[in-house]
Amino acid sequence: MAPPALTISPEERTLAALTHLSGLAGYVIPFGGVLVPIIIWIVKSDSPVVSTIAKQAVLLNVIVFLLVIVTAILFLTIILIPVVILTWVVLAVAAIALPIVGAIKANDGRYYRYPVVGMSPS
Repeated sequence: MAPPALTISPEERTLAALTHLSGLAGYVIPFGGVLVPIIIWIVKSDSPVVSTIAKQAVLLNVIVFLLVIVTAILFLTIILIPVVILTWVVLAVAAIALPIVGAIKANDGRYYRYPVVGMSPS
């Protein structure tokens, strides 16, 4: 039996959606993909849903960054270049798609837990 779906209150839906999208700020502002969610996490620490979404956004961006660094080192080997390029494509799609899907679901009032790095509000 699946656990009941967590809902987001109507008052927090817009901020929850913006928090998901805040992870994309790194494409506009250097380090924005981590700094903006951290600021939201600190400011909205009284809201378990919004602060958990901010934690997910930070964790997703840090993990993607670390994987890009590791695969960049692997890029130096000639044999692994196709694997590295494929990994970068998958990471790029995940780093863009997951926050967008999360924002859409948050706007509908449903909590979205990122695969692998996601967490539930406490």
